[in-house]
Amino acid sequence: MISKFYRGTAGVLCDALLVNAFAALSREVGRPALISAVLDVLEAVCPTDSSGALIIYRQQKPFSLLHRFHPVARQVDADIYSTGPYALDPQYRLFLGGCPTGAYWLRTIAPDDFYSSEYYVTFYSKTGVADPIDVLWRIDEDTAIVFFMQRNIHSNDFTAADVAALDLILPVVDAALQRHYQLTQLPKRQAQAIAEDKTHLQVECTLNNFASSLLTPRERDVLLYMLRGYSSALTAEKLQTSDGTVKIHRKNIYRKLDIGSQAELFSLFINCIPFARPDEQSDPLQFYQQSHQATS
Repeated sequence: MISKFYRGTAGVLCDALLVNAFAALSREVGRPALISAVLDVLEAVCPTDSSGALIIYRQQKPFSLLHRFHPVARQVDADIYSTGPYALDPQYRLFLGGCPTGAYWLRTIAPDDFYSSEYYVTFYSKTGVADPIDVLWRIDEDTAIVFFMQRNIHSNDFTAADVAALDLILPVVDAALQRHYQLTQLPKRQAQAIAEDKTHLQVECTLNNFASSLLTPRERDVLLYMLRGYSSALTAEKLQTSDGTVKIHRKNIYRKLDIGSQAELFSLFINCIPFARPDEQSDPLQFYQQSHQATS
């Protein structure tokens, strides 16, 4: 397949497509189509193959606002994402760390082994997505809207110039979103709509307790870095220990969990989320194993 050609970002602010997108953005403030209008502006500056928007919360699971996935069947992957894997996403971890409003290119924020991680294989490679850019609009410490922009593996890669162009027009987008939020209180209304959903509590419980009945606290620290795509060397740096010590911990984790690969580890973690019991703060792996023993 011939790679899709994307024009350069130099001089893009004179583009008629962008002028029209800005006009539509102004008209849609306070209306349901505002989120779509924001994506139109972003895509006029930085064309994509797939895009969308979701609200992310510190204490609740993400809420999808809009999909522009191609093919449409990829929406299934977005639904799976909101059941727990989002907690391992480098972009979500960046949000939890307090990053300000801005455009964030996965290539510049992901851990060193992320592109060989099972997370990347499952949610990017298998769906044909190359490096995405997220435009994060922060509302407060606990809430943000993320506009995700993706090109597929057959298209030209994003560049630093794309990120710079997005940052250049963000003040206009920010002003529109600020006014829209004042008029609609959109994220608060959506948070209320999913307040009864316990997914995030189960995800947090799994992060805090997964394999705690089998592993030492330090082995669990290493396990979480493994799930997020950190190499042994970078994990050692984060934990202020040696690369050799981390590799020993990794071997112990595989042995104790009776697995042989990161793919198995990732699958086991995801499968345990529905078995988490937030009120007990116990190891969901125990309940997952008990369930399998009962059905075998």
